Amino acid sequence: MALQEPVQPGPGEEPARIRRNRTSPDRVQRSFYLSRDLVDRARAAVWATMQRPGEAYNVSQLAGRGLEAEVRRLETTYNGGNPFPPVNQVPSGPSPEGVERIRAGVTSPRRRASPP
Repeated sequence: MALQEPVQPGPGEEPARIRRNRTSPDRVQRSFYLSRDLVDRARAAVWATMQRPGEAYNVSQLAGRGLEAEVRRLETTYNGGNPFPPVNQVPSGPSPEGVERIRAGVTSPRRRASPP
């Protein structure tokens, strides 16, 4: 990881903070929609087991392990155990199950807008 050279402060200035990358170059941040219950359970599981040897220390580690296992299962089941060819994008928007929930009128309560 390349570090930025510190900037020397001028007279009467505080030293500037050096900003470092939080992740290595081979990691990316992504957003996924997950059920609140699953996220709460994952956080509780990490908290309860994080001090045990070999267990996930944070939710990102736990999610990565679960995603890795599921991708491996799909590759084994549908592609002879080999990685699938890379793709540039996957469909966005609701899944077929999500479309059915929308059609059925199942929605989550909305937050009330705070008064101006």
